[in-house]
Amino acid sequence: METTVHDPQEATSTDIVDTLIAGGGIAGLVAALTLHRAGYSVRIHERMEKIEPNGFGVTLQPYSVKLLFELGLEKEMENVGIQPLMAEFYTRHGQLIYRDPRGKNAKFNWPLYTVHRGKFQEVLLRHIRSEIGQNTIRLGQKLIAFRQRPSHVEVDFVNPTTGKINTERGKILIGADGIHSTVRRLLFPNEGPTLWDGIAVWRGVTPVKNLYLDGRTIIFMGNPNDRELIIFPVDESNLNWALAIRKEKAGIRPTPIISDWDNLGRKEDVLPLVSDLKLSFIDTEDLVRSSTIINEFLMTDRDPLPQWSHDRVTLIGDAAHPMYPNGGNGASQAIIDSRGLVLAFREFGVTPKGLQQYDELRRPTSTIFVKMARQAGPEKLLKFVDERSREPFGNLSDIASPEELEEVVADYKRAINWSAEKLNHEPPLF
Repeated sequence: METTVHDPQEATSTDIVDTLIAGGGIAGLVAALTLHRAGYSVRIHERMEKIEPNGFGVTLQPYSVKLLFELGLEKEMENVGIQPLMAEFYTRHGQLIYRDPRGKNAKFNWPLYTVHRGKFQEVLLRHIRSEIGQNTIRLGQKLIAFRQRPSHVEVDFVNPTTGKINTERGKILIGADGIHSTVRRLLFPNEGPTLWDGIAVWRGVTPVKNLYLDGRTIIFMGNPNDRELIIFPVDESNLNWALAIRKEKAGIRPTPIISDWDNLGRKEDVLPLVSDLKLSFIDTEDLVRSSTIINEFLMTDRDPLPQWSHDRVTLIGDAAHPMYPNGGNGASQAIIDSRGLVLAFREFGVTPKGLQQYDELRRPTSTIFVKMARQAGPEKLLKFVDERSREPFGNLSDIASPEELEEVVADYKRAINWSAEKLNHEPPLF
């Protein structure tokens, strides 16, 4: 399948949109809004014939919420999400290890949000259709090939139902088509499948009458290298939970074939795995038993690429830097890819040089996040304590000193350059 050809044949400028985006997930939708706000023309091509509000909870870190607020989404984010103020870390026996302030409670000028992915996607879709236009998103358009010309890129899309193929032209093509990206595969045909380290995850959403504790706390429990339970509210009446279990020994290997979105999990499989994970303020068995839906999938990523941008084609979001959910940065990194694009285009235009600058701005940073997620992110704290004592402790200080715990957390934050002061002084994009 031809991917890069320079040809004297040229399209007229009126045929060419600034940016063609393959993929209508969070990365693609935010990119469209951000690029439009910056004055660039955009069009999204999504392979699905209908965008459904599927998924589970996502975490939006302050550095990504900053951009969302600059795009005018502040009021709607307040309506659909929750602003957690604290993360609490518990042993497998329900003993509190550490409390870590989050969002505005950690001196950021912007909150951290937890929100249902589908509801967040609906917010983005409404803004795209009202601000850019109803025809901005073309559904039933699966990318199958692209050809690079001296002044533009030609992209072939096929309708999965009818088989009809149409060709679109843009100054650049942005692959926002997820962890199984076709654009990435065409750029790197020898890369192979996603990678797996032996961890499977069950995820669910459970309706509740009342939220636990103050209603603004994220719970991490257990050991991310063995068995970990994560719980957080996504709105005032629903809890998102995820149970990660080691199914095979540690070690990076190609992922067995499995669908992230269609592999429904069974409550009877999950209940025995949470029966001994006791918290005084949450009945973990009832949390699973009352879930409206449970999915089971493998926790996968890919090795960081040596480059994203190839002439007039680049990658964003999970197509560029898929990462484990440890640390809760996947969606946030996808969102701020758009900031990098605008900064690069303002300096070099919608050109190959602009895409190269975007690559240099974003790829080194996202690579750090991918690598730190493989090391369990901030949940490394749980592993640290659990490996010192798998039994209940009388005094935490007998297992680890406060200074040791602080250093584990601080080491992670240093690695990802986690600084409220730095973000608070970052100039706005708009």
